[in-house]
Amino acid sequence: MLIDEEITAVVGANESGKSQLLTAIKALLTGAPIERADFCRYSELYSVKSGELRLPEFGGEFTIEPGDDLALASVPALSGAKSFELYRLGLEAPFIVVNGERASLTSESLHALERALPSLYELETGLAIPDSVSIAELAGETRTPLHDRRKRANLLASVSTMVASADYTTLAPQLSVLLQSSVDPDAAAAEIRRQAEFGLARRLLVEAAGIDTAAFVGLRNAIGEGREGEVEAIIGAMNSAIKENLNIQRWWTQDRDFDLLVEAREHELAFTVQDRTGAKYSFAERSQGLRYFLSYFVQLTAHRIRQAGEPDLLLLDEPDAFLSSTGQQDLLRVLHDYAFPESGGPGSQVVYVTHSPFLIDKNAPHRIRVLDKGIEAEGTRVVHDAANNRYEPLRSSLGTYVAETAFIGGQNLFVEGQADQVLLAGLSNSMIAPADQEAKGLDLNKVTIVACGGADSIPYMVYLARGRDTVKPPCVALLDGDPAGKQAETVLRRGEARKKRILADEYIVRLDLWASESGLDFGPIKVVEIEDLLPVSIVHRAAINYLSRFSALTTEAVAQFTVEAITAASASRGGRLWDSLHETYKLAFEGEHLEKVGLAREVVALITGDPQVEGADELRVRFGSLLRYLGEVLNMATAVEAQSRGNDRLERIVHAFEKDFPNGIKKHDARRILLEVRATLSGADFPDELHGRVERLQREFQLSDPAEPRVPRFGEFRQQLLELRLNDRLQYQDDAALDPASEVLGALSNEEKVEPKKEAKSAKSSQEHAMRS
Repeated sequence: MLIDEEITAVVGANESGKSQLLTAIKALLTGAPIERADFCRYSELYSVKSGELRLPEFGGEFTIEPGDDLALASVPALSGAKSFELYRLGLEAPFIVVNGERASLTSESLHALERALPSLYELETGLAIPDSVSIAELAGETRTPLHDRRKRANLLASVSTMVASADYTTLAPQLSVLLQSSVDPDAAAAEIRRQAEFGLARRLLVEAAGIDTAAFVGLRNAIGEGREGEVEAIIGAMNSAIKENLNIQRWWTQDRDFDLLVEAREHELAFTVQDRTGAKYSFAERSQGLRYFLSYFVQLTAHRIRQAGEPDLLLLDEPDAFLSSTGQQDLLRVLHDYAFPESGGPGSQVVYVTHSPFLIDKNAPHRIRVLDKGIEAEGTRVVHDAANNRYEPLRSSLGTYVAETAFIGGQNLFVEGQADQVLLAGLSNSMIAPADQEAKGLDLNKVTIVACGGADSIPYMVYLARGRDTVKPPCVALLDGDPAGKQAETVLRRGEARKKRILADEYIVRLDLWASESGLDFGPIKVVEIEDLLPVSIVHRAAINYLSRFSALTTEAVAQFTVEAITAASASRGGRLWDSLHETYKLAFEGEHLEKVGLAREVVALITGDPQVEGADELRVRFGSLLRYLGEVLNMATAVEAQSRGNDRLERIVHAFEKDFPNGIKKHDARRILLEVRATLSGADFPDELHGRVERLQREFQLSDPAEPRVPRFGEFRQQLLELRLNDRLQYQDDAALDPASEVLGALSNEEKVEPKKEAKSAKSSQEHAMRS
């Protein structure tokens, strides 16, 4: 299996050999022993017969880069070589193959070769940050049972009981029992884990945060001597060091305002989390996701400091186990930074095993390696091009559909059809390096491209995303410049039945208008839809590739289907590329049909397989410009949504009331607060309902009556005022459950019931009039 030189994501069904692959990489690079337990169970080579017992055999191919010659000088067989293969065949001695020739390795040359191979770092994915650690142990003291908080508590409880009963005869024996280390296997395993967690906490504080160990000695002494001011000063300085050197807030997107803090608890240093509300929580009160994310982040940060910028190979085995989907996306960004350091230093290779679609970089499908569990002796096989051509093995290995895991994401680009989706996502992947994705195009780990099945469906899909909840995801609509696209634009600009716009003008992008303002040269083609951005030479080649999948090509037919013929046809088709392409295609290939999605896939495959194909530069300029523009508009929408949610004045007004008036309030203060609430009506989604609630509060509690200065029934008033901040949320819930047509249909039904009576009366009157005549 080819390991990507940057990041490799290994996916596969259970027992397909994913974890064994990591074991093999580790053993190949370091010579670490490998066990029969790592053998593939369904391999015909896995035997228990006498004389047939064997260990797994494996090898790897390495490229020798400039500068490696000196490190490999003691391996004569590699002199002048550009690459080599290293094999470890179970119980046999390792050997190398250079230019097809096998060469043995002495013990000395093998050690020299292993030192020259990439260094390895394995992330401990099952290790979490502990709730607290011993200050004395951090200060360098030898650990004793009294450093354990629970043992100290049990010891103090026992001593208190003895002192209360004045029975001192059994004190020494009981203390001896309490302070003895347990020999129970479970206790021994727990101690091993505690040591690992302590080591991780120390790495966080000393290596990642840069805190000098002398500070822990000072903290221990200050606590012991009761110097509370000094304790607070030391703890404050430690928290500042953690915030400054780790900058975790940048990477944990679930709460940008949270802080990781330490607090002194008698003999322990406790880790706590302070969220955006200012409330503090211990790790035990938060989900495991944050603890494990912090663990991974700290391990990588401390390791980077120790490595001093030297590249290596990072291995991770299923790091998604404890993380939410958002946490996994955050970890993906951390791994990306490990491979592409912002400092500009050399990047490291990353290889990780996962079951989760959220740990697959949608910007770089070429990094995916799918392991498929074969039948019987077939064993494990690698599915090539799983992301580009054969999604089914990838879907099966993940247990879900990768492309359909999220209907609405963090940022959403609504397009008319699947062809738009394929072209934008595929060309974004193939044209832009993953390291530059966010700066130069669409970051598909953040952006969900939603194919709506036609222009007329876009307004409703946008409404589903934004019109039925208080938290509205940023959305942009990309429309064609044809009549259907213009009609969809009209509907989006018109808004909902409540006349509330769900998408501002700046987030409605029409391709024809964008093209006219882009400053790009499209030649004789008039840009109306996304296919019009494709150079004629590219679509000509892609259309032939498309047909070759289904029919045998003839030179006569292909000779009729030329770039010149397509260009000539565009003149009579108003400059429309797709119409002229389709017409020329039908004339050249009688009875054949060209389909937009198929053509889009062939375009992506063509530009991916041959980046220098004719027309590629022109294509990159056009789509690069469009992708950058869409990325900028989506980022602007995201910033505006974040600001509008951050400036929720009603929430702040109610929160201030709750804090300032816990037991009662005067009427003039209540009137002032309601005036402030009224000032927020212009920004509310349901201003009429909110205005009605405010008026009822004014009347029900007689806020204009000066006879009684204080608000009566304060408990009821307080509850109703607190519920104001839920107004929009409740209205959205009610709105989602409504049957909007029922009122109109009901009124129409009543009219139909009344109308026949009117007709009967009119007929009777006419009959009477005739009789009188």
